[in-house]
Amino acid sequence: MATPKSKSPRSGLSPVLALALVIVAFFAGRFITLPGELPVPSNGPTVVGDDLPAAPVERRSALETAAEGAVNAAAQAEVASPEALLLAEAATYETAEAALEATGFLADRPPQGHGETGHSFYTVQPMQQLSLHPRAYLMPRFLTQGQCDHVIAMATKRLAPSGLAFKAGDTAENTRDIRTSSGTFMSRHEDPDGVLAFIEDKIAMVTMVPVGHGEPFNVLRYELNQHYDSHYDSFSEEEYGPQTSQRIATVLLYLADVEDGGETVFLLEGKDGLARLATIDYKACDTGIKVKPRQGDALLFWSTAVNGTVDKHSLHGGCPVVAGTKWAMTKWIRNTCFGRMC
Repeated sequence: MATPKSKSPRSGLSPVLALALVIVAFFAGRFITLPGELPVPSNGPTVVGDDLPAAPVERRSALETAAEGAVNAAAQAEVASPEALLLAEAATYETAEAALEATGFLADRPPQGHGETGHSFYTVQPMQQLSLHPRAYLMPRFLTQGQCDHVIAMATKRLAPSGLAFKAGDTAENTRDIRTSSGTFMSRHEDPDGVLAFIEDKIAMVTMVPVGHGEPFNVLRYELNQHYDSHYDSFSEEEYGPQTSQRIATVLLYLADVEDGGETVFLLEGKDGLARLATIDYKACDTGIKVKPRQGDALLFWSTAVNGTVDKHSLHGGCPVVAGTKWAMTKWIRNTCFGRMC
């Protein structure tokens, strides 16, 4: 017979105070973000680096306001959910950078000394792990609305039907309906306002892969019913022959909200997802996981496994647009450096 456990002594922490502390911790984890000294375009975020204040800001911070609201609600026995409080507070900031500056969260943790290629500022981006098979992560509010609009304005002037990398047996005729979007390639050197440079540098910091490993940006527009059948971004030697350079990761940046459709789908997601490979419908959007486009969000996924081999779980596609227009920008990252940034 199990011995009954003795009752723990009653804690001196009141339920109201405990709830307030939980809410403060919840907000603090979400507002650790990306301050820095990136090239800041006129429509970019305000970032914080060496000039972090020596003490927390004197004005009431978002954390203090949220905590007091939680205590008051608990005292009245009308406690709002942490999720509701978070959404209400986060809506007051356009970017995570702005939230960090307003709260002074790292005011008592100034950056330390760094090496020749290091930075004198912190880099942390809110990130949701979507999957480990493939490795896929959502980074909310990665870009501002102004940055998204700037990229769309640049790309609109030069769109053309999107192309494909042909493998053995492919022709323009038999691949006609695989990718139906319009697109263009753009590099940081074409943007005197520095917006593309800012985005590229930010991608390099969150992926920890130098800028020189990234291909030029590919900006895409999907209109009604346009789509991209599921495919791999990496190039297997069985289909494309020996490769001197391989795509290892993709960052997909959503430049506009889509009214309906246009999701990014991973049909083989899951530890056992490859069991579906033999019977997969490459046009399907009803298996695995789907990521809904939201303006400013970024989707990072790895096309290769940790050992460098192609990860078959990374099969992905763009679902048809049902209503509205989808704008996205792709940054493919390789395992070797090339081009002007090397």
